[in-house]
Amino acid sequence: MSATLELLPGLRLSPLPPPLPRPALPGGAADPAEEAAVRFSGIAASAVHPFEVAAAIEADGVTDRQVQRDYGRMDAFELAEELYADTPRDYPEPEPVPSPWNAPLSASLLRGLVYALPGLAFPLGRPLLRGPADVGGLPHGTFALAASLLLCWGWNQGLAHHTHLWLGRGRYRAAERGLRRGVAACAGLGTAGALIAGLLTGRELGPVLLFCAGQSLYMGASCVLLVLGCERGLLCALAPAALAGAAVLAGLLPGSPALSSLLLCTLVLVARRARRALRACGERAEEDDGGEHAPGLRASLPHGLFGLAMALLTLGTALRGSHVDIAPTVALTLSMGPAEWLLYGYRSRIHHALRAASSSRAFALRSVHSLFLGLGSYLGVLAVLGAVLGAFLAGIPFGPQLADLMPLGAAVWTALLLQALGSAWTAAGVCVPAAAATLAGVGETAVGGISAAVLLLFACATLGRATVHR
Repeated sequence: MSATLELLPGLRLSPLPPPLPRPALPGGAADPAEEAAVRFSGIAASAVHPFEVAAAIEADGVTDRQVQRDYGRMDAFELAEELYADTPRDYPEPEPVPSPWNAPLSASLLRGLVYALPGLAFPLGRPLLRGPADVGGLPHGTFALAASLLLCWGWNQGLAHHTHLWLGRGRYRAAERGLRRGVAACAGLGTAGALIAGLLTGRELGPVLLFCAGQSLYMGASCVLLVLGCERGLLCALAPAALAGAAVLAGLLPGSPALSSLLLCTLVLVARRARRALRACGERAEEDDGGEHAPGLRASLPHGLFGLAMALLTLGTALRGSHVDIAPTVALTLSMGPAEWLLYGYRSRIHHALRAASSSRAFALRSVHSLFLGLGSYLGVLAVLGAVLGAFLAGIPFGPQLADLMPLGAAVWTALLLQALGSAWTAAGVCVPAAAATLAGVGETAVGGISAAVLLLFACATLGRATVHR
């Protein structure tokens, strides 16, 4: 046969190159399947079944006829079974994926700051709150203020959760409508709560009711800004009242009705920024799908109940007998920023534990370790804040108050973690009875300790399952 084949005049086709020599085995014989072992070694090492190797062989364009001719096996399945059996398993580690739960500490600290700064408005509002003492020797209007604050706090927790359900579906216009109605409801609910508390205590509220109405409107508008991620705008709007209140508290300025006008200034600024944020939220919306049903209110109910219980427990640390001790309350409020950041830290560690743990037991141990690491860090932050604020605001050692604050802090942080991981009813189911027990006169140390123990036991039992973190 000639070196070239004559097909058409002027057209010649070169013959195929000779086959490569087969690798030799130790015994001197050449097994053609050795070439397939080299060719498909990576696939065979990481496969979990011979069929996976067979699929790779066929996907590479190797037919059964070629297998018989080149490798001396009946078909791709026989070759795949042999390669799978002779190749050691070597499963490569997946590429590392960055954790989606990495949150900057500055953002969480900012949120903790805007949670606590409204408390500086109370020194400015002192001229509005003058009057005969309430039942138990507490300052005038305390029950009205507390009732208004409790109702608004619980309402806003449920409203925030319900709005996030809309935002998670991309329904910005529906979220905007819900927030507008929620702000109006918050203002009405807080004012009505203050009025009823005043009637029950038999006090003429007058300016106190006006203060509570402004407080309720502020809380609804601030909820809008926090839900829509406008913390910096809220901080700027709080600046007039917060700076003046701090000056009054430090004795640099005397409290006066003129300074009380700064409360109105802050309220107007917050309301304007909330309206602007709502307008921007509505402009992000595309055409709404009118056929989509609203998220059920039942899903947000435990969040509202939890917010109400947390408000009761937090205010209970301030109202001690016939005096008001704000240091523990301010410490708890300020600690909510670091608490949020530590919750993100727990979820980030769990994200890596899901990839690193080799068994369900190992993952459960990592989850418990991460849980107590976050809780211990939070209690350390809370103790430092409480000691500093106790010395600054009250001028007394904070040690005796730690017995009440630490168990309560442990219960709060663990409940927040369970809420974030879908166990909102459990968090509410433990915290609401605890708040009721506090109102009934049970000691805060016992209430906080029992609540923290129950929540920690539940968290250790449930958060060790990988399916909870899906």
